[in-house]
Amino acid sequence: MKDIIEKVSYLQGMSEGLTISDGSPQGKVIAGILNVLNEMADELAVFQHEMVEIRAYLEDMDEDLLDLEESLSDEEYTPLVCDNCGELIFVMQDDEDEILELVCPSCQEIIYVNDSAMDFETLPPDEVMDDQTIS
Repeated sequence: MKDIIEKVSYLQGMSEGLTISDGSPQGKVIAGILNVLNEMADELAVFQHEMVEIRAYLEDMDEDLLDLEESLSDEEYTPLVCDNCGELIFVMQDDEDEILELVCPSCQEIIYVNDSAMDFETLPPDEVMDDQTIS
């Protein structure tokens, strides 16, 4: 990029050294072309700087994604399909016992209810006392 800026500066210096007057039509055209070239060189320098930043940001994202993929590959997932909209949702198998119900993120319908989480221990009928009442 520095090379382009130097070349434009060289051309500007050459045009100043020539006896081309800014009042002549040819002088106006050459001065206008040199101004446009100078602006383009400045814009290219900005783009190059932004490109370096974007490249670094993408490399960081790529590393983060690789770390995420590695951590997710260690887990086991159960696929669930929403009966209402067909959305495919994956639930970690370790979390299945803790989830009471799962709502589809697309249509907000309940797609999974963990009935075993609602289990409670009941006493056999012969151990229930007659005077116990629920209030």
